Amino acid sequence: MKQKQISRVELASYLLSPALFVMLALMVAEAALAAATTWLVINAGRKVAIGDFLLRDLIGILLAQSASYIAGVISWIFAERAGYRGFGKFMLRFARENRGKVKLFGDRAARERVEPFLTGETFRCFFDLISEVEFTLKLFLGLVFNAIVLGAEIDVSLPLAYVGAFAALLLMQWALQDPITRTYLENQRMNNRLTAQGYTAWDNIFSGNRYNLRLWLSGFKTRLRVALTAQVRAIVAREGMSAMSGIVSLAIVFATMAIVAVRDAGNVAVLIALATTLPRQIEMTYELHLIATGWNDFVAVWTRFGGVVANMQPQPEAAFDDRIKFDRLVLREGGDANVVSSVNDALRIVLAQPTGRINIRGANGTGKSSLLASFKTELGKRAYYWPPSDRIAFKFAGDVVPVEVETDAEDEPIVVSESLDKKLGFSSGERQFKSLEEIASSTDAQIYLLDEWDANLDAANKAKADALLDALAARARVVEVSHRDLAV
Repeated sequence: MKQKQISRVELASYLLSPALFVMLALMVAEAALAAATTWLVINAGRKVAIGDFLLRDLIGILLAQSASYIAGVISWIFAERAGYRGFGKFMLRFARENRGKVKLFGDRAARERVEPFLTGETFRCFFDLISEVEFTLKLFLGLVFNAIVLGAEIDVSLPLAYVGAFAALLLMQWALQDPITRTYLENQRMNNRLTAQGYTAWDNIFSGNRYNLRLWLSGFKTRLRVALTAQVRAIVAREGMSAMSGIVSLAIVFATMAIVAVRDAGNVAVLIALATTLPRQIEMTYELHLIATGWNDFVAVWTRFGGVVANMQPQPEAAFDDRIKFDRLVLREGGDANVVSSVNDALRIVLAQPTGRINIRGANGTGKSSLLASFKTELGKRAYYWPPSDRIAFKFAGDVVPVEVETDAEDEPIVVSESLDKKLGFSSGERQFKSLEEIASSTDAQIYLLDEWDANLDAANKAKADALLDALAARARVVEVSHRDLAV
């Protein structure tokens, strides 16, 4: 039964944690301290006007603003903790919901579509989201607290001006959110296609085959051009909205300041307060502009979250079993050769005995590997499945992985592939034999499905592995596809 799809809200809720709440408390403290600085500046300006300014006023301003900066720095530490927790919960859920979808293992199209979300895209989504929340909330809280101070110390129309500017920006965002969202989604889709093309670069470049390299380069150049076009459109949408937002917020706030200055032209205290807070108010109008930009970026991240949830539950091809050419397959056990007509028919033979070895024979393209994948789907946890080409974790390999991620000169993530055999100092055959040894010694399944277990073994290691499979078959059922047919 197909599982219920996760929503973007549920995925984002993985960020909710004590660390996130500490971050929010620190951000409130940061904004309150910044507003206290504004209040101290206003009062210091009034004291300067009457010649009553003291050193302790300057020290108070310094301490309040410094404490605000420190609270902001510490809040980022807890933001990072919340981000890592969210990504960890995503990976655990993905593993839980997709464990055993063996029919997707060799699905290249599904891998190219989904793998980028596992290898970097979702990680960036979580941290981009927490970054946007931190950034936008910091600006919003700062504006609220500072506007309250301005309204209390200068004129109530000033906070109303900021409210009006903010409402105007939200209206603009609401009116344009659909085309901007579509632009961001297309940008994500095209960048993922380009990333997926990069995963095949190593093989096509280092194989030395001019024909394959030419085909790969053609596809890479096409995807590069399309991805660049989508990126430019996304940037134009974001920066265009940002520019309009900045102009609107400046016009509303400065018009209000001008009205207050003209109306209270004889009120020295108000004029001094306006003069001393002018840098802060220019900064606040800029922050309104940044909130608009941040909102666009938030929409972009939220759109990318939609891509994550849409690929949380990849589904195998419905007609997967149709690939199996049963009329050209033989299940050989000892001296018996069985021809089957369906997966269930083949499974009945597998389950007929609790132990022993069954060798699946057939020419290339007859669906031997597909039959093993179908067996694993039907048997679930009762079976252990070992595919012919894998990045499956084994204890003997420790923390060594065949694919790593590094960063380039601009701190952009790049995939760096390297042979696991080279990192471990083993030949392919030695690594394969060690994997088989670990499977035999560390697992306890009723049925073992081994696909081309002897593909990289020389004659000596093949004989040892064959003996190992005999020992395994004495306690469990072993269903195998051999790279080279076993002797009858």
